[in-house]
Amino acid sequence: MISILLAVYALFVLGLSALAGCVAIFMRDAGQRESAYRVLKLVLGTGTGAGGVVAIAIELYRADLWG
Repeated sequence: MISILLAVYALFVLGLSALAGCVAIFMRDAGQRESAYRVLKLVLGTGTGAGGVVAIAIELYRADLWG
């Protein structure tokens, strides 16, 4: 069950960062590019930062110390 949740989370972060990256690169409007760049920084910062917490939770789960 936990692996399914992690896979869904990883796909969500990947999809959202890919979409924001494409908008930040290919949009003609400077305001939209700036907003997409902010979203990209937010997603990558929180997504990968929370990934460390998730990795620790996985290791604790594998060691039968959590869950």
